[in-house]
Order: sequence, then C-alpha cells, then structure tokens
Amino acid sequence: MAVTYNVTGTIQMVPPVPLAQLWELTAGGAYRVAPFGTTARQALALASEEPHWVFVPDADSGTDSQGRPNAIQYLCIDTECHSFVINDRFKVLSGWMGEAHEFDGELDFEGDDEGDVGFIEPYADGDAPEWHQR
Repeated sequence: MAVTYNVTGTIQMVPPVPLAQLWELTAGGAYRVAPFGTTARQALALASEEPHWVFVPDADSGTDSQGRPNAIQYLCIDTECHSFVINDRFKVLSGWMGEAHEFDGELDFEGDDEGDVGFIEPYADGDAPEWHQR
C-alpha cells in the first residue's frame, strides 16, 4: 500500500543543469518549466498547479534563440502524491542531471498518518532519496 505525502519546498541544482539535458522530462508532463525571470513567489504559485513539479530557470543563464532558459537552477514542489511517485521522479531526474550535478537542500513532507512528518534529502547519484522523520 502506498502512502500519500504532501511535499513542499525548493531545492537547488548545483551547478545549474542545461535545460536541453532535461527537456524530455518536461515533454512527459511530470515537470514544467517556469518562464525565464520567475521569482521565488511566482514559482511557488506555479507549483500549486498541475503538474506541481516546476523547474525554475537560472537567472544568469540567459535564453536560447526560442526564448527558452538555457539552464535550470531550482526544482520547486508543492504536491500531494504517493511515496513511490516521489522516489521514482527523483531517481529519473537525478539520472538526467548526471553525475556532474547534485541537489542542494531538502523538501518537507507530511504523511497521511498522524505524526508522519519530516524532510526528504534527494540524491544525484541515481539512488532513491532519503526520508527523515522529525
């Protein structure tokens, strides 16, 4: 039985990941790209809408000839989904990011069981993220 978690927060991708490297992820519908110049507050607003997993462009990367951001700096999440979905998305994302990039930060979670509260540390080496209880 999968547990449903409410997950919120923003994590940084270090260094910024070229959008071309992640473009196929956005085509699948699990992630969306915020417009270039999106503020942290705007990113949170976007993350409250489907599909809830929002790539935020690196402000220093500029755009390509089609106006798309050249690189992604943050992943902003505000969603309610099953634990296996969260794990799978992080594994896929870390695989696309590659070994030269890593996640910096953590996401907060609250499960549907009372007292099931903590934070998630995502990894960039292809392993599943670690869930820590508070």
